[in-house]
Amino acid sequence: MKMASTYLPEENRAQNIVNGLREKGVQLVEFIYVDYNGVARGKTVTIDSLSRHIVDGVGLTLVQFAATARDEIVDVPGLTAVGESRLVPDLDSMHILPNHPQVATFMCDHLTQDQQPFTADPRGLLQRVIADAAQDGFTAQATYENEFMLRNAETDAPANDNFCFDTDAMEFAYDFISEMIDQLKQMGIGIDKYYPEAGTGQHELPMRPYPLLQAADNEIWFKREVRAVARKHGMRATFAPKPDMQTEGNGGHLHLSLWDQAGHNVLADAQDPVGLSQQGYYFVGGILAHIRGLLALTAATVNSYQRLQPGEWSSAYAAYGKDNREAAVRIPSTQWDHVAATANIELKASDATANPYLALAGLLSAGLDGIRNHIDPGAPVNVDPATLTDAEREAAGIQRLPLTLDEALQALNADALFKDLMGEQMLTGYTAVKQADINHFAHYDDQAIGTETAHLY
Repeated sequence: MKMASTYLPEENRAQNIVNGLREKGVQLVEFIYVDYNGVARGKTVTIDSLSRHIVDGVGLTLVQFAATARDEIVDVPGLTAVGESRLVPDLDSMHILPNHPQVATFMCDHLTQDQQPFTADPRGLLQRVIADAAQDGFTAQATYENEFMLRNAETDAPANDNFCFDTDAMEFAYDFISEMIDQLKQMGIGIDKYYPEAGTGQHELPMRPYPLLQAADNEIWFKREVRAVARKHGMRATFAPKPDMQTEGNGGHLHLSLWDQAGHNVLADAQDPVGLSQQGYYFVGGILAHIRGLLALTAATVNSYQRLQPGEWSSAYAAYGKDNREAAVRIPSTQWDHVAATANIELKASDATANPYLALAGLLSAGLDGIRNHIDPGAPVNVDPATLTDAEREAAGIQRLPLTLDEALQALNADALFKDLMGEQMLTGYTAVKQADINHFAHYDDQAIGTETAHLY
């Protein structure tokens, strides 16, 4: 948990930030948060009023955490039109928007009127999980590996229809990608590589790993900048998990590594055939033990489960393996000359419709539970689990992942780890918002779900 001094910074630091922004010509300042739909929302203040808000924040009605992605309000006790929280900026998160140099932006924490963390706030939850890990002597780094599709802004047709890793697709995208990399660099986000992917009009631009809170913030800024630059190039970007039933879907794979106080990657063992230490195996064991409920946080929409199908390289089974792209947890190969530095676990059953603070909080908590309770993940799976018989999967302890968001939500609410982690107000609110989505799409056909989700995300 953050200390009060971080929530209520010294006046001189806050005023120095205000003065610096004014000198840079900033006129507007955003106070941003992320709702249970994974949608970034916020309020904007003028530079002239920033001095009054940078410490005390701005008010926000409590009912906003009961809003769906379509702005429907669901009935959640304690999240009503009565009362408000305060959006208080995290001063370490400040950036100036590359496309709008007159606008600065902050990620915010939600505080109650008596200056305490608001229990429904996902960003506050992630900070609490980070603090819990630190008490065990661990820090974590993570990143999202996002796939997205580019479409013509006027016709909504795929902007390109080239092949996976095709050089023609690269040529098509290079102007867009170069501008993306430059703008993300201005926001402190490093990009590792670029390549066109297998879906029609699909591209991938993996970010470098960062400390957990920054990694979650980066995911929000990344998606925003991709959309902004796409618009400048006459395109629209969608991160929807399965916008088109006839082509591959968009993943938002989560990569995470765990480090001790001496700076050692505690998940890695270069001598192990899979590349995992004993703690690494336990960490994977924890993820697999809780994965059914975890999916409600990492694959957070009805459309997510249209992607999580056998043979789609998205994972459909609760298994792990070395470079197994059909397992829910993949242990990626490391760089030859940076084995310890690049060792990590990848959760493939994840996409960009998730609230990244909830997703990372759930992932780290599940893994730590595995370490604390020595949860054995079983043997690694070195084949596509879908190619095994039912009897072979049962003997190996390999279960099918939830088939629907409703199934994952039920698992989330039945999992003691997540019930304790999220608390009653957050879990109730999150479940109600997701149940509203399930009800909304109940009578849609498959493609209609994909089409609407593509316009929401």
